[in-house]
Amino acid sequence: MLCADETRVGDLLITWRGLLESDDDLDGPWAPYRIHQPGTAGGLMPWGGSRSGDWYFWQVTDDAVDAWPVLTMQVDTQEWNRYKMTATEFLYRILTDPGFFWPYSVAQAVTKPFFEPA
Repeated sequence: MLCADETRVGDLLITWRGLLESDDDLDGPWAPYRIHQPGTAGGLMPWGGSRSGDWYFWQVTDDAVDAWPVLTMQVDTQEWNRYKMTATEFLYRILTDPGFFWPYSVAQAVTKPFFEPA
C-alpha cells in the first residue's frame, strides 16, 4: 500500500476494516459502490492511495484476480474513474504518463527516476 506518512508503513488490513465500518449503505461514502466484504461477491478492495487523499481500489468481479479493474476516487471532487488494467500497469502509467493519467500522474514532477530505501 502506498503510504505518505513519516513511518512509510501502511497496514492494508487495518485500512480495509476501517472502510468496512464506514460503509453502511448505498448512500455511504463510497456510493455508488460498496466495500468488498470477504466471503461475498463484488465490491471494492482498497490497495493504495495518494498524498492528496485519493483512493485506489480493485473492483472485485467474477473474473480472475488479475483481470479486476482499478477504480479510483478523487477525494476533493468525489469523482470515480475506472481503468481496465492491473494495479501494476496503473502504477506504471502514474509514473510515466503525464497526459492521460492527470490528476494522478507524477511524470511531469519527477523528471529523473530515483529510489529512496525505506
